[in-house]
Amino acid sequence: TRSSALSTVGASALFCLAAMAETMPKVNASPALTAPLALARQGYQLLMQGLARFPVLETLSKLSEHAVVQKMNANKELLLALLGLVLVLHGSQFTNIFLCTQVILALLYDRVKRSITAIHDDIQKAREKMLADAPAEEPKDTSDEQNKHAKKREEKKKAAESKSGSAEKQKEDAEVAKKVLKALDSERLSAASTEVLAAAMACLLVIHGGFAKKVAIAHGLVGLVAKRVEALLEFPGYEDLEAWTATLVRLVLWVVFLLLAKVATPLALAMDASLCGALLATQHGPLFLAAIGKMPDAEAFMTSSKCLMAFGGLAAFGTLWQMWTWAAGGSIAWYFQLIYLPALIAEGLVSLL
Repeated sequence: TRSSALSTVGASALFCLAAMAETMPKVNASPALTAPLALARQGYQLLMQGLARFPVLETLSKLSEHAVVQKMNANKELLLALLGLVLVLHGSQFTNIFLCTQVILALLYDRVKRSITAIHDDIQKAREKMLADAPAEEPKDTSDEQNKHAKKREEKKKAAESKSGSAEKQKEDAEVAKKVLKALDSERLSAASTEVLAAAMACLLVIHGGFAKKVAIAHGLVGLVAKRVEALLEFPGYEDLEAWTATLVRLVLWVVFLLLAKVATPLALAMDASLCGALLATQHGPLFLAAIGKMPDAEAFMTSSKCLMAFGGLAAFGTLWQMWTWAAGGSIAWYFQLIYLPALIAEGLVSLL
């Protein structure tokens, strides 16, 4: 029949292609890798020389010992509480930074952190292996006569290298780079790159608006409200289905907040920023007050109804304040702009992406 004839022809074509693939000679692409690997090794050497000349890493490592940084670490609870108040008052003015940070912390932070930590450990091990395999430096001579001989040997060495050409050196650099690549885990590097790109893509989707932005706002609202709503609800007779009732509550919240973000995006954004700021203020503010002796028991306050009332009051005030600012077409006052200048610059740069 016609179908059997077509299947026979197709099978014959596949067989011919398979036979051609087996007999076709492969192209040697190794020379195409030599130059990039050699350039990578030379770039690494230049980087290490620059870091040795300008101790950037040492300066960064000592930065944590700076008095200002230590003071900020000591007052971390106060700074986080103040950040919460900033979000309550002006969180919606930093839409791109706020939503990007919220999405990454909620969905991708742990995965990105694990991947980057793993590849960083591999890079450190590869670097230690390179340093261990590197030839030991010759002891420097101190006498004038010995220095003259050392200079002559160095000149002869350079002349020999120039005669041998750059091909041998390129090959040696490529061999060193191959050793480094063998020490690295390609799957970890690929996973780290994928996670970083996924975080960047999530930020870009949120920045450019559309449905992704509304989903990000709804996700933030559900995460901030769900636990508090579950604490206020009870389902007598359904105690053995607690996990399902919690899932149903979250599903209802998702429907409500997604519709709200779709219909009234500025209101949903103001609620999201205000709720996040109220959470930071009510979580870290009591800890700071307890640390300075102004509150006897921070944990007791944070689990009391007073903390819940403070959380709701701050969130409601922040939502009304930011909606009033949006409706009036206003922005941040000039004196707050001076305080928020780095954040405003970052918000402007992110908005250009």
